[in-house]
Amino acid sequence: MRRVTIALGLVAVLTSSCGGNDLPTELAATLQDQVALIRHDAEAGRPGYARNHLHELVSMVTSQLDRGLIDEQRATEILESADAVATQLSLLPRPSPAESPSPPPVEEKGKDKGKGDGHKDKGHGND
Repeated sequence: MRRVTIALGLVAVLTSSCGGNDLPTELAATLQDQVALIRHDAEAGRPGYARNHLHELVSMVTSQLDRGLIDEQRATEILESADAVATQLSLLPRPSPAESPSPPPVEEKGKDKGKGDGHKDKGHGND
């Protein structure tokens, strides 16, 4: 339940920053898609993936700012929201390592002594 609460907080913080009419339509859509990926990973209990997507979002915004395609005020809002999300992601519980399945039982050879052919398949050198 805590994971879902944090994930919903992520959506609220980033969606409000990454949407809006003052961003180019394509950029706004790309950022919102990135937010959806972050939310999905957070809800699925994969904070590492969510952090990777968050890092991509930050890189996108920084790049767009450097190219003059997004104004500094809007970029600052998004980046501050991203910092808040990074803090929230650190609160998500780490997934426990997957348990490896137990190996299949090994059939012991030589237990079928009643047939007398127990050594028939073993080679004897030059035979």
